[in-house]
Amino acid sequence: MLILRVTAALVVAYLLGSVLAGPIVARWFGGDLRATGSGNPGATNAMRLFGRRAGFLVFGFDFAKGLIAGLWIPLWLDPAAIGWLPPLTVLAAILGHLYPVFSRFRGGKGVAAFLGGVLALAPPLFVLMILVWAIVFYGTGYVAIASLAGAFTFAVLAWIWPGSWPPVLFGGFALLSFLILLWTHRANLQRLRDGVEHRFRTIRRAS
Repeated sequence: MLILRVTAALVVAYLLGSVLAGPIVARWFGGDLRATGSGNPGATNAMRLFGRRAGFLVFGFDFAKGLIAGLWIPLWLDPAAIGWLPPLTVLAAILGHLYPVFSRFRGGKGVAAFLGGVLALAPPLFVLMILVWAIVFYGTGYVAIASLAGAFTFAVLAWIWPGSWPPVLFGGFALLSFLILLWTHRANLQRLRDGVEHRFRTIRRAS
């Protein structure tokens, strides 16, 4: 029974992650994120193309997926495994966002879902991550670099301060999450090397 409940929790978390807010919000604003801008269905592209309101809607929904995966799904489906299951359900939600079954396995970059998961698992480290993200973003203007800097900070601090989680489990989750985000941002890193990566700016104001 335990195996079935854990499997159910991971499947539910993955399916939750597979629900992409970007395409839905883009239709509300009369556009298609896949066909414009960077082609990514995430909050950054939505904000660039349709303004802050669209960007915050997409970010908030994707952020909530990680938060729900870390807080409620494990407790709801398997209270006995609450001590070790949440990092795995967060990871399942992130993978669902990256490879969504409802969108032909073409998803976003996973930053917002990752952030929501970190808030669920370790609020103090979430605060430090956001601080690093803000410093790097306002210093460089690059969302990708700020996101990777925050994720790297979390990957390091997770081994030093695992909180209530087993260090190997929590540290492994943090390291794997950073490597996943590094992979999903590989095109951004290539553009940075080529000197063609654009600094963030809003293309269109929200109505």
